[in-house]
Amino acid sequence: MLIYLCDDSEIDTLRLRHYLDIYASQLKLDFEISSFFSGKELINAFKQACQKPDLMFLDILMPELSGMETARKLRDMHYNGGIIFTTSSTKHAMDSYEVNAIYYLQKPYGRMHFENAMSRCGMLLRKAKPRFTFAHRKKVIAVLYEDIIFFETVPSHNVILHAISGTYSFSGSLTQIAGFFSKTEGFIPVGRSFLINLDHVARWTGNDLVMSDGSIVQVPLRKREKVLEIVAGWQNKLPLL
Repeated sequence: MLIYLCDDSEIDTLRLRHYLDIYASQLKLDFEISSFFSGKELINAFKQACQKPDLMFLDILMPELSGMETARKLRDMHYNGGIIFTTSSTKHAMDSYEVNAIYYLQKPYGRMHFENAMSRCGMLLRKAKPRFTFAHRKKVIAVLYEDIIFFETVPSHNVILHAISGTYSFSGSLTQIAGFFSKTEGFIPVGRSFLINLDHVARWTGNDLVMSDGSIVQVPLRKREKVLEIVAGWQNKLPLL
């Protein structure tokens, strides 16, 4: 998800970047952020960009081209993404409706007000959620990380992805998949046959994990203690049978 920040105050820009970084980390979102110190600079970048921003934070009180004037120009150029205004004055609050702004943040604002603004961005934020993309039956499919339940390896160099939306088979190896997710928090290999999403472990029974879709993931005896420790640590409380 591409986000533009436009503010002539470096301190305010850094504070907003900090809030965005914390928010993205907490909700496992993928933000790409570009900063501008004037509306004119932003407009020029917007015109040349192949990828248009999904969301913009515009400071209203800027010299030359105000945030409100910038927003009007963007709408005239058919920008239909989200706009959130930031300003130390409430003078233009009603004007924000003219450009269909999502929210109006009054400076100085804290994290609570910032997060309240972000909560209004529902559908936009879905674009920021990481997805796993693969080819399945000559189609390219993208599955949100949070919807992945587990991967399992099968003969003939295939991998089966079990997700909330269904089950998919594609060419590859579990070693490759495990490498891809090696730095992604919440995904762990279970032996040589499975890679699981810890958020979808329902419970532990015997030497097996029961996943949220009812599937059984067999844990090798030599891995049992370590896997149980990781799962219990992730969920804090694990129901046992």
